[in-house]
Amino acid sequence: MYQPQEDTALLIDAMTDRDLRGVRVLDLCTGSGAVAVAAARAGAQVTAVDSCPNAVAATRRRAAYADVELNVVHADLAGIDLTGFDPKGFGPEGFDLVTCNPPYVPTPPGSASSADGPSHAWNAGPDGRAVLDVLCVVGPRLLAPGGAMLIVQSELADVPRSLDALRAAGLRSAVVREREIPFGRVMTSRRTRLVAAGLLDPHAGTESIAVIGSEAPR
Repeated sequence: MYQPQEDTALLIDAMTDRDLRGVRVLDLCTGSGAVAVAAARAGAQVTAVDSCPNAVAATRRRAAYADVELNVVHADLAGIDLTGFDPKGFGPEGFDLVTCNPPYVPTPPGSASSADGPSHAWNAGPDGRAVLDVLCVVGPRLLAPGGAMLIVQSELADVPRSLDALRAAGLRSAVVREREIPFGRVMTSRRTRLVAAGLLDPHAGTESIAVIGSEAPR
């Protein structure tokens, strides 16, 4: 299960800039449930989704501790069949806001064994886009007319590619938050492989984390 870190805080900052009272929020890849609980505390009606049973249980515990109501769903975003995908199973009327802090760390061969902990929460394939590419297709279909989406990711997983995909899906999209952060344990542990794969400057010690904000037409 992914514990809240700086990317989580950046996403919450972007989300709580909005008036969430009565807003229907879908938090995908909810992890510990920190974003979902923050939305509920701000007055939103929240559905939280994660593929990890431990994350689902932790989110329910966090909601109970915070004394907020969440609809918590066990589902795998990366496993969704995009052919004929029907968004009504998530929300028949669509959501006013979709948030997501997906796995986005590039994972060259051999990287998974070098990181302790629940590596599935951050490992995202050779280019870091195993979940992001699905999200950029599925996310827009989950929005109500005029709805918005907030996604946080690293520059190493190709922010321009996400922007292009979201715009191709008909959303107005731009980077709305950005923060430079030092490499954590996971990035440090796979630095050599990322450099060898051409994904990382050998002299880099920080990465830029960005929140992409998207708006659907009304």
